[in-house]
Amino acid sequence: MRNRGALPLLFLPLVVASQSGCPVDEGAKSAVVFDRSVLHRVEITVDDAHLNQLATDLDERVPCTVTYDGEVVTGAGIRQKGNTLVELSKKPSFSLKFDEFEEKADLHGLKKLLLNNAKQDPTFMREQVGEELHARAGLPAARSVHAVVTLNGVDKGIYVVTEAIDKRFLRRHFGEVNDEGALYEGPCCGDFVEDIDAVELDGGDDDGAAELSALADVIRGAPDEQLAAQASRHLDLDRYITTYALEALMGHWDGYAYRANNYYLYENPIDGRFVFMPHGMDRILEDPWFDTETAPVAVLPGRIRAIPALDERFRAELARLASEAWDEAALLAVVDQAARVIGNASAGEATRADLSEFTANVNALRDDLKLRRTLIDPAVECGDGDVGGLETCDDGNTTGGDGCSARCRIEP
Repeated sequence: MRNRGALPLLFLPLVVASQSGCPVDEGAKSAVVFDRSVLHRVEITVDDAHLNQLATDLDERVPCTVTYDGEVVTGAGIRQKGNTLVELSKKPSFSLKFDEFEEKADLHGLKKLLLNNAKQDPTFMREQVGEELHARAGLPAARSVHAVVTLNGVDKGIYVVTEAIDKRFLRRHFGEVNDEGALYEGPCCGDFVEDIDAVELDGGDDDGAAELSALADVIRGAPDEQLAAQASRHLDLDRYITTYALEALMGHWDGYAYRANNYYLYENPIDGRFVFMPHGMDRILEDPWFDTETAPVAVLPGRIRAIPALDERFRAELARLASEAWDEAALLAVVDQAARVIGNASAGEATRADLSEFTANVNALRDDLKLRRTLIDPAVECGDGDVGGLETCDDGNTTGGDGCSARCRIEP
């Protein structure tokens, strides 16, 4: 393992009480940073002597000064974000660490921020829609807003500013004294169940390695009739089924279930069990016709679909989330607010180009949100003889074996 640093099937509250019995509002201090009603401004200054390293080194940060909406943070560190270097004259994504060179530095309590260039998401909105859906499902997800970014006074365009999954995030969702569990990140693209070294320690001590290995062993080897009970000793399985169902509803093909990518595993000290958390949701809803019956790539969701009792729980969560979490009006309101905010952008050439890109794509996102709601409507019933929603066939039965599957999909 590389080192970088049973509840009911209902969604959980976003803030869990700490062991002292008092909920922790870790996000209140940093709320101004993630104010969605504002187009934020991020000005980054890097000495010329460090620009070559910033352009050529993905691992080590260089010193910088960050000004966020007029709030100046000195002693910060910056590096490019991602697996591929981008010329500084273009539009790299960045990772900012405010206390990299000055231990006590922060930005309204935050120690880290991610600046995503949104090159894979011309709507600039998918992360925020994913965040909204996770909040409505009672699942933790990083906050995000929009900002115009400059580097040494040069306009770099509109960025998606995203919260880091770190101790402050963990305190906000799990409680003040529950931030010490091991946090593992799954970079693209490997399933920890098949290769424990596919995940990297990204916080806390590696004390969870043995527990994570035990979970992987159970997922691989437990008999069907024992998988739920054995896995639930190491994993909040109910919460994972909700997470998996939400990935399916969002068409999050770039997440854990369908690509073994963009996931965190946190060993929650409250009960010692692991919790899945998403990141990198900038590709959700790319295909509004994404089939919730798509076979997963990762082992755990594959086993869930193969075991009738767990598959029934998964499909029940699909229906519940489609009814309770997928609030079309609320999601469209998120898009509309962002459109008003981003529409205020008026900086340099790069920002104007990004604004044009946003304007050209945002209506298609609205249309896809509306279409997706009709396709995942729980009222669409397999076996009623009518083809609707994501069904590709419906011959009036649910037995399959005659060219139409028991899920009303054409059989291969």
